[in-house]
Formats: sequence, structure tokens, C-alpha cells
Amino acid sequence: MRDLKHPRYALITPVRDEETFIAESIQSILAQTLPPTKWIIVDDGSADKTVEIVRSYASHTPSLEILELPRREQRAPGGEGAIAHALHQLTLTDYEYLARFDADLLFGSDYIERILEEFERDPQLGIAGGGLYIQRKGRLELEKVPEYHVRGALKMYRRECFEQIGGITARIGWDTIDEVFAWTKGWKTRSFFDYRVIHRRPTGEGIHAGRVYWERGKAEYLTWSAPFFVLAKAVKTALTELSILRPVSYLSGFLACYVNRMQRIQDSAFAKARREQQWGRLRSFRALPQVQRIHTTQTAVPVKPCVDESLDRLADR
Repeated sequence: MRDLKHPRYALITPVRDEETFIAESIQSILAQTLPPTKWIIVDDGSADKTVEIVRSYASHTPSLEILELPRREQRAPGGEGAIAHALHQLTLTDYEYLARFDADLLFGSDYIERILEEFERDPQLGIAGGGLYIQRKGRLELEKVPEYHVRGALKMYRRECFEQIGGITARIGWDTIDEVFAWTKGWKTRSFFDYRVIHRRPTGEGIHAGRVYWERGKAEYLTWSAPFFVLAKAVKTALTELSILRPVSYLSGFLACYVNRMQRIQDSAFAKARREQQWGRLRSFRALPQVQRIHTTQTAVPVKPCVDESLDRLADR
């Protein structure tokens, strides 16, 4: 894309008490080969020095502004309630893409350029992002998700897709909801794991594991996950994580919603797309042993390194 015009994109980042991470995150965005046309950082009532730090950067960065909200005890999942306030400050038709990034991420200097190249290659790509990696024992390890799922921490949307799906909801499971709605509109969603982003605060850190998996179970119910699929995921969690608490909490959250008859998304196309995708995954899982046998006869191809030197230096800090 180096020979193409600079695509116009707006970036929104919700923050709350992020003084530990926000400065380096801002630096890694401002160092992008394709920096944002507009960047709104929404402070959701920080009690630390987050606002002070953001103001210091905004004072000499015309594209960056801070939107300050009063502190609240109850917040929507992932700060998505704050996103709506930023959207009111934007005229979406002024931009070709919209990004929503967390404040605890570090990016290679050409990260945005590479993601935008993927959008350019595939006109049907509606939502995209890289892979989230955490540092363990001096190495970067991928926080694994299916390829079709783009982590909520680093989502980027084609504007037309964002408008067609009705934006971002503040409901639990929002980062699944937007993808399923995108599928119903004919859009593709994909994570490009070669484009690595350092996640400095791993998902769920500081939250009791039982609560995390309870909330995930609730999200499965609210987004019309098939019961058999949820059971299969619970079994997989028990086997891969050698835990009883996590799968039990996960199933309990799912079943509690049935008992309480919680309101689901009332959209038949959404429910159908969600269930069809899950049954497709289950069928692929049954075929996995055959696929693995085929792969053993082929030469392994190493994954190309896609972290540039600037990201390597940040990871060493």
C-alpha cells in the first residue's frame, strides 16, 4: 500500500486508570507509517494520571483529542458504553475505516498499514485485526482465537460494514455480536495472526477465573450459541486447561440465563448465522484427525516473522 493514498480512518480508545500503559501505547500509534486521521481517547472516569498523560500528548498532536466522562461504578463490557460518546463526535462518512483499540497494546510501526492492505486486497473484508501476543518467559505467545474472530481489543472496521451492522453494542459479547451481524450482511471477518500486537495486560488479568468464565457462558447464551457447542467448549476447556472451576463456571453462566429467561438478540438471521457457523466448526473438528494425517506428509513451512524492529524494542522493555 506504500504507493496508495493515505486512507482516512478514525481511531477510538476507551480508557480508565491506564497510567501504566497509555503513554507507550500512544507513542506506538503516533509512530505508525499510516497514523489516524482522527483519534479520540475516551476517559471513562479515571482516578489516576491517565487524563494528565493523554492531555500532554493531545496538546501537540492535532489529530488526538480526549473526551472526559464522569466516573461511574457500573461500566459496559470493555468500555463500550464510552465508545458511543466518541461516535457522537465523528461524522463517519468522513472516514473509510474505523478502529477501536485498547490502551494496553503496543504496535509495530507498520501495523495499521498492513491491516489496511488486507482490506484493500479483499473488498468483502468488513472487520479485521492482528494477533494479540503476551510475553511469557522472554517469548511472545499468541492468545489463541479462531481465525474468523477479531479480538475486541484491536478491531478495525470498513466504514460501510460498521454502518450496516449498526455500530458497536454495549451488551456483553459485543465483539461476537458485531461479527455475526457482519456475516448476515455478507461481510468477512478475520484475524491475521502474523501481524503481532503485544498485549501488556493479558485478557482477564486481575479478574477471578470463575467470574471470567461465568460471563463467557452468559455471552454464549445471549448470542444464540447452540447448547451442544457450549458443552463441547466446556469439555475442551476442562481438557486443555486442566481445570474444573472454569468449565463449570462457563456452563453455569450459560444455564443461569436459561433459568432466568434472559433476553437474547431478537434477530432470526443473526441466530441462524451463529448456529450455522458453530455446526460448521463442529464438523471441521470431527474431520481434524484426517486433516492432521494429510499434513504429516507435507513439509512444514515456518510462519514468516512480521514484527518489525520497533516492536521488538518495545517488547524488551
